[in-house]
Amino acid sequence: VIIWYPVTQTVYHSFTDWNGAVSTWIGWENYQRIVSNGDLWLLLRNNLIFVVSVPGILLLSLVVTVLLHEQVSGWKFFRSVYYLPTILSAAVVGTLMRVMFNSQGVTNRVLGNIGLGSFQHDWLGQVSTAFLVLIFAFYWTTLGQGVLIFLAGLSTIPSELLDAARLDGAGWWNRLFKIIIPLLVPAIAYFVLTNVIWIFVGLFALVFTVTKGGPGYSTTPFDLMIYRKAFESGELGYASALSVILFGIVLAVSAFQLRVFDRLTTDA
Repeated sequence: VIIWYPVTQTVYHSFTDWNGAVSTWIGWENYQRIVSNGDLWLLLRNNLIFVVSVPGILLLSLVVTVLLHEQVSGWKFFRSVYYLPTILSAAVVGTLMRVMFNSQGVTNRVLGNIGLGSFQHDWLGQVSTAFLVLIFAFYWTTLGQGVLIFLAGLSTIPSELLDAARLDGAGWWNRLFKIIIPLLVPAIAYFVLTNVIWIFVGLFALVFTVTKGGPGYSTTPFDLMIYRKAFESGELGYASALSVILFGIVLAVSAFQLRVFDRLTTDA
């Protein structure tokens, strides 16, 4: 009841013109508007920009994990440092990024003080750099999670296997790509699956506090647009239609990933 009643109500209201109190049946009009006014393609683009950044944080997490696992100098200190951002809320991280990267922020002041004033930028005022800041924030908060997951996975790999590869002359990168990554496929699958789902349903707080979806709607993801349409514009029926579309996208993406990763883990 707690789950399915709201879901069915959302599906129903996606076919209505609803202001929160009174709803009028309008059929497919909300969905037609979403497609015709370009909202669907803009939101898909914005979310997909984050999705294509996942391999970067995946590789970075793997590299950091292996370095920590091999207990490089200061590994205990860095293990804590990398995990610390994970315990901060997205609102705190977003506020920090906004303070750092606004036109009068710390980043521009540091660049000016060290003689690199030509690199000063309105980081949040242009689409390309705003996305760079958001992806940097995403990487910063996700690195600790990835390291934790992959350290757990590495603990299941026999150390004798890596020692034998080292004695046979396998370099660091060869051990990473030919031994460690193939044996960590289940952990990698979990990391990618959860982060792709989070990108579609969990970006709201981060984006809202950093760019508020701007400039314009150029960095607005699905969940933030749902909020804007429902609670800023009062178009609750339109927001319900966006929610139904988002539900379908997440369901399809998750099913596809699970099928691919099931094959990979079965083959492994």
